[in-house]
Amino acid sequence: MNEELTFNPKGNLTIEDVKTWMDGGTVTVITRDKESNNFEIEFVQKVSLVRRDNLPCPGSLLLDRKEVEIRSELESKIISSVKTADWGQKIIEKERGLFRQMITDCVDFITSDKYIEVSKKVGRIN
Repeated sequence: MNEELTFNPKGNLTIEDVKTWMDGGTVTVITRDKESNNFEIEFVQKVSLVRRDNLPCPGSLLLDRKEVEIRSELESKIISSVKTADWGQKIIEKERGLFRQMITDCVDFITSDKYIEVSKKVGRIN
């Protein structure tokens, strides 16, 4: 499905920025690895389960704006890397707890049975 997607970070990821969208919960995590390779990891909102043209599928996980296959090895690598990521200097200390909780909530959803249910509802899987 997504053979063109590669995710082979060198060393631990560093979270450089976290963006939250006012669409019902999309969270975008901007990261880089030890060799300054950038990866944009996005957890798409799961409130409005209506598919719309030119928008990511609700409840999906994206890497560099491309959908990641459900329960794939790539998905596992991304989740594992995000869970152990360090904080970049631009993210101030008092924001880290809130951002960590938001990211943890997104990861918990992607690894849950609810993720499969939502994926079925929006037609990503049968």
